[in-house]
Amino acid sequence: MPARRRVLTYGCCSEPYPDVTFTLLLRRRAAAYVCNLLLPCVLISLLAPLAFHLPADSGEKVSLGVTVLLALTVFQLILAESMPPAESVPLIGKYYMATMTMVTFSTALTILIMNLHYCGPSARPVPAWARTLLLGHLARGLCVRERGEPCGRFRPPESPPRRPQPPEGEASPLAGPCHELRCLCHQEALLHHVATIANTCRSHRAAQRRHEDWKRLARVMDRFFLGIFFSMALIMSLIVLVQAL
Repeated sequence: MPARRRVLTYGCCSEPYPDVTFTLLLRRRAAAYVCNLLLPCVLISLLAPLAFHLPADSGEKVSLGVTVLLALTVFQLILAESMPPAESVPLIGKYYMATMTMVTFSTALTILIMNLHYCGPSARPVPAWARTLLLGHLARGLCVRERGEPCGRFRPPESPPRRPQPPEGEASPLAGPCHELRCLCHQEALLHHVATIANTCRSHRAAQRRHEDWKRLARVMDRFFLGIFFSMALIMSLIVLVQAL
């Protein structure tokens, strides 16, 4: 405890007046707040970006975000009861509010990604810009690949199969009159049903291909937001821990 002695002489009196000034340095012990309030919030905030790593078919992506948000709300109430009321918000309060905002945005983005994953075969095809930018460059950069596909190589979109064209100078086997009674060209109803089945199979394969493209787009967005939100949570936690300690 530093002390300083001064001797003052006033104009009204000839006698000196000595005084001693003691300086009290008070510092709050932050270990209790760090162990009981800050570290649990840091661990919970690091769990929030893992919702982007869960498979969409598990059905627990949104549940994890909501659970993390409820846990942060409980810790926020405990913090409000233990802190004295003041006009300025303390550092730990700002960290809780920033973390809850980040978890809210991550949960909202998870819902949007789930909508992309469950577009279904009846959805429209992936736009050209999304196929080039997200399924091409971003997927290659994030190393998001399909089963059996090497990392860093983009699978081009499959084109619909083409019918084989007869050589020039030769007529189609189904075109023109045929003199054989047992030839299939005389079975018009059978040919019509076969063509219908073939068209249905082609449309089913195209719909499945569109569905797989949307699911792959959802995986790319999951990997992208996983890196962003995990980096944000880690940087915020390190900044608050350094300032607290």
